[in-house]
Amino acid sequence: MTFPTDLTNVNAFKIHPAIGLARLANNPDFYEFFDYEKQRTAGQAQALKFMSVYNGRHVMMRQAVRFKIFAYGSDGAELGELTQEAMTALGIVSTWTANVANRKLNTWSNGATPVVAAQASATGADTGRLDGANPWAADKVWLGDIRGDGLFIPPTGGVYRKDANKTIPDYSGHARDNGVLDTTCDGSISVALTNVGARPIIPACVIVAPQDHSPDVGPGQIDNFTNKDFVRETRALLGIAADSALSGLGYAMDLAMMKTMNAQYDPGMEICLAASRALPNPASAFYPRGINHIDAKEIRPSYGPGGASPGQLTGGLCSTWQSDLSACLDYWTSTYPDSIQYPAAPQTRELARKVYSAAGPRMNNPEDLNAYIDMMEVGRDANSDPFNLVGTERDPGEDVGDTPAAPFPLKPWVTNA
Repeated sequence: MTFPTDLTNVNAFKIHPAIGLARLANNPDFYEFFDYEKQRTAGQAQALKFMSVYNGRHVMMRQAVRFKIFAYGSDGAELGELTQEAMTALGIVSTWTANVANRKLNTWSNGATPVVAAQASATGADTGRLDGANPWAADKVWLGDIRGDGLFIPPTGGVYRKDANKTIPDYSGHARDNGVLDTTCDGSISVALTNVGARPIIPACVIVAPQDHSPDVGPGQIDNFTNKDFVRETRALLGIAADSALSGLGYAMDLAMMKTMNAQYDPGMEICLAASRALPNPASAFYPRGINHIDAKEIRPSYGPGGASPGQLTGGLCSTWQSDLSACLDYWTSTYPDSIQYPAAPQTRELARKVYSAAGPRMNNPEDLNAYIDMMEVGRDANSDPFNLVGTERDPGEDVGDTPAAPFPLKPWVTNA
């Protein structure tokens, strides 16, 4: 008998995707990345909705990630997914754990501001909430939720401030970020399995990052100074051949997720892999390849001994993320002012790409970003041209207008999502 009937030929388990990317938004609704990925690969990309109506406006949904367990044989070949049905038949119970941190302020304040860290576990229908200690108040910083089925849900994207009147700084140096804390983070996703003996279970990584407003376009499709293919660049960093390929559904999940990540490492919006105070040796943040059940071609961050600490992969980024994003969007709108064509373009719209980037409102106010990033259009690659995207998910008349509304709350909403 063999897997999944029994575990006789199972040598190890791995969690996939190796890097799970969960994206912030201030919308209580969320979608799951791989559910959408299945629909995209089935030719249904243009039917997907990344926005839902909240407070009368179409607002970006949060991007959740479902982690899965795969079995591997002694030769390193994938044997298949350890599904819930298989676990039930084999008497296996899974308990998922997320161990994450935001160490941006800790890094750039030379340790004066503590690391905001959280750990939670969940089994079955349970949900574990990741609450870190607020460095300036008695309440908690929400960093996400982990469910007993392996689903990681990011928090909402508001900010915590040392003082109520502390404003989000523009992009002009990390030292100015002190006093404003965002809800991004990174860390490990692990699972404990009963009745599997001493078989190792290789954990995964989760990154909580800002939104992707062009989900049909991978960063590598616009290959220039600020948009680089994450897989290619990371392989170069780790000494993996550029044309490497791994077979199996788990590795396919890894690749699908990594294709949505930007590999501009200085600073980058998902992972910062520039050598810096936060991560002096970026290559050391990944498992050594070719040993201990890690394939020689595998890209998998490590939070074990000698690897990264939770929060290090995002530690080199600005805190808050709005500071990074204001610089990135300002560059984008200056370089590609006509990159999105709106069906009914408003006269003015904060955060709208198109001609307004050069002649009208610019995307360079981080407080406006905190309020409006969720309302920015989703640019769809309807014409197979990443330089000519089409906005499809907002209704006419939903433009923000000349006067920005109040930012989202100083602290993220507390929800039961």
